[in-house]
Amino acid sequence: MYFSLGQAAKEAGVAKSTISKALSSGKLSYTEKNSAGYKIDPAELFRVFPKTATTSSSELPSYDRKSGATPVEAAVYTATLEIQLTGLKHLIAEKERRIADLEADRSQLREDQRRQVQTWREERDQLMKMLEDQTVTVKLLTDERAKRAEEAPRSLWQKMFGAGRKSTAVAA
Repeated sequence: MYFSLGQAAKEAGVAKSTISKALSSGKLSYTEKNSAGYKIDPAELFRVFPKTATTSSSELPSYDRKSGATPVEAAVYTATLEIQLTGLKHLIAEKERRIADLEADRSQLREDQRRQVQTWREERDQLMKMLEDQTVTVKLLTDERAKRAEEAPRSLWQKMFGAGRKSTAVAA
């Protein structure tokens, strides 16, 4: 017998999203996944989410102390209360373990988020530097083109006889 996602959540006493997250993270394994959903082995479910005793007022027997009870009845009553106390202590310990697990998960998620934000900032800085370098390169290329455009083309006559050139020879 296998549990579906909803049945597993009901049996474990947690939300379906909690079971789904455990499945996707690999914390909880499943036997099969098909169009009908997951098939989760009960042993695997209770390994990750230990089964807790259900307590409701309709299920609890009345253990009110009766006056005039014999020592045997009092001993049974005391033993029953001690068993209940032990069970409740176990439930409290289990809840505290779950709270500690959730707090650890939360701190891990916050650390992951912090690392991811830092990575994004570093990538942004690298891209901004690359953009600035590209901008400088474009400006330099534009300046060279502007210098060449400012130089007026010389005619054939000017090229042959040097007219329009600055002369470096000194006339005597």
